[in-house]
Amino acid sequence: MTSRRTRTRLLAAAALTAALVCAAAPAWAALSAPEAKAYVVSADALAGTVAVAPTPASAYPSGGTETVLGIHVGPFAGDSLLTATTSGDPQAGTSGASATVDSLGVDLGVATVSLTGVNSTCTATPSGATGSGVIAGGSVRLPLLPAIDLQAGAAPNTGLDVPGVGTVLLNEQTTDANGIRSVNAVRISLLPILNAADVVIGHAECGGAEPAAAVPMIDPEVAAVGGAAAVATAAVLVHLRRRRHAA
Repeated sequence: MTSRRTRTRLLAAAALTAALVCAAAPAWAALSAPEAKAYVVSADALAGTVAVAPTPASAYPSGGTETVLGIHVGPFAGDSLLTATTSGDPQAGTSGASATVDSLGVDLGVATVSLTGVNSTCTATPSGATGSGVIAGGSVRLPLLPAIDLQAGAAPNTGLDVPGVGTVLLNEQTTDANGIRSVNAVRISLLPILNAADVVIGHAECGGAEPAAAVPMIDPEVAAVGGAAAVATAAVLVHLRRRRHAA
């Protein structure tokens, strides 16, 4: 006769098999649907007086291209076309974003920044996202001091200290817990004594998701192995029950 301890061990083995099968299933992106955002400029309350909302801004869904011909608001000045674009494909679980402007000036009061060829991009798939934020050229000017050149095509998260002003971060890149990659071509952070204003030029972010058409979360080969193990366990239990009744 089969003991209760034996049956308990068999049931535990079946549960462990199921847990291992689930653990072997491939991990999809954390988002339920692809996302993307893009804008060319934004600034919080500069010196406590001026804030500029993300301009022009595009977001997926629904996506598309938003443009502004020239900008003269807050610290920003320029006559070039500002373009923000986002797109996505739920069936493939992909998304993309870009933000561009040919030339732009930024007046921080204590310093001015000139930029050319700003271009930020982001591309996401179910397995992850990549991006880049570059400038063709740029400089920071302070009163009575030589201009400080900004590196073209800088590596991710290249920082530059501007004495008495704050920091300039080029090609800033971060990824959050949902796999969303955020890229800023240029980020300027002023010192707390200057109200710690935050200025962003060229923002693109995107995140992928499980393809809408992919219903099962378990790889077919993994499912086949797990199914066979479960069937085998069930067969052992049936056999033991029959032996008990026959006894």
